[in-house]
Amino acid sequence: MLDYQQQEKWEFIPSAWQSPIDIETKQVEQKNINQTPLVFLTDYVFESVISKGNNLQFNGRGRMKLKGNEFEFQQLHFHIPAEHILDGKVYPMEWHFVHQNNIGQPLVVALFVELGQDNSILQPFYEKDNLRDGEKQAFEYRLPMNKLITENKQNAYNYLGSLTTPPLSRGVEWWVLQQPLVVSIMQLKALQESFNGNARETQRKSGRKIILYRSEF
Repeated sequence: MLDYQQQEKWEFIPSAWQSPIDIETKQVEQKNINQTPLVFLTDYVFESVISKGNNLQFNGRGRMKLKGNEFEFQQLHFHIPAEHILDGKVYPMEWHFVHQNNIGQPLVVALFVELGQDNSILQPFYEKDNLRDGEKQAFEYRLPMNKLITENKQNAYNYLGSLTTPPLSRGVEWWVLQQPLVVSIMQLKALQESFNGNARETQRKSGRKIILYRSEF
């Protein structure tokens, strides 16, 4: 299990362009587009969940398209609090939808979480966890991605970074949606009690270009 209190001791090959980062909206390049950048071709069908000790990994399948290129969904996990910071604001949680294309390029769609009303679509992911570290069990659920995402404006920050857990491999394309998902305090607490404090520290931007794609449709 990763020790988030001693991140400086994580084993990895040092490389530039790491994630997460602090996104400062005044410093990003802005592009207006007339179609949604992320096209979800299917629902995401989940099959299993495994405990990583300080996280839960929900494994499944599904397909999305970005700029004409298809990506296969692999797994969903979360960080409490959020790893990316937006104009100095730290959200209480962040979901990471991890994808890969047919040549192995990784892509992560990140969604912030804020508190509000109960979110019925996400309720199965917020059930009380009783898994031991390393334990795996069936988790059958169909997540309607188009309903989940299109209920929010699909303005998204795009940049190149890395995985946020070892081996911290670079070359990951990140799409951080501007509009957060909304869940209730009770939903958040169901996971927060067991997994609070599993966020990597923000990394230097090192001159990277960050683009905000604004959807106007």
